[in-house]
Amino acid sequence: RATFDRLVQILEWNPIFQSSGRKPQRPVHYQLGCFLIRYGTRGANPLQAAHKLGVGFGTVFLYCRRVVRALRELRMQVISWGDEDRRNETTQRVMDRSGIPDCVGMLDGSLIRLNEMPDRNGLIFICQKKYPAINVQAIVDHEKWFIAVELGWPGSVSDVTMWKKSHIWQHRHEYFPNNTMLLAD
Repeated sequence: RATFDRLVQILEWNPIFQSSGRKPQRPVHYQLGCFLIRYGTRGANPLQAAHKLGVGFGTVFLYCRRVVRALRELRMQVISWGDEDRRNETTQRVMDRSGIPDCVGMLDGSLIRLNEMPDRNGLIFICQKKYPAINVQAIVDHEKWFIAVELGWPGSVSDVTMWKKSHIWQHRHEYFPNNTMLLAD
């Protein structure tokens, strides 16, 4: 509950939650709750969220769109590649624990299962496990702090393709000086 309340405090400053018309918006905690019912409950769909909250079907999509946009903007403030000192600390900690030199982070991917295929281009979201999904890849440092995230790719896109299209890979000369590297599975 404390994490939820803290996230509400952070998000409520985003202008997307400020009403621009005559009708006021529902409070941020309500919109975030709708988002969590829609995406945080395995098997929940927009109709279930609408029913639980007593809102219209389209309102569920509106609330979720607002929360996603605010979270994406927030990502830019809280996820950071870090400075040279932080990377050196990660390199040293990984070396001490594993004996692997020059590692500045660890990369892994995951699939976020969708309840149903999107209406547009739905088949590209079917992953190798035969369900609709969205791909996420994240890089963490030695303290498991997120230092980079790539998300939103359809489930059918391979990890390698997603990695090769990522900002980090395409600008690898900036992120991996002196032969530094990532550990990835």
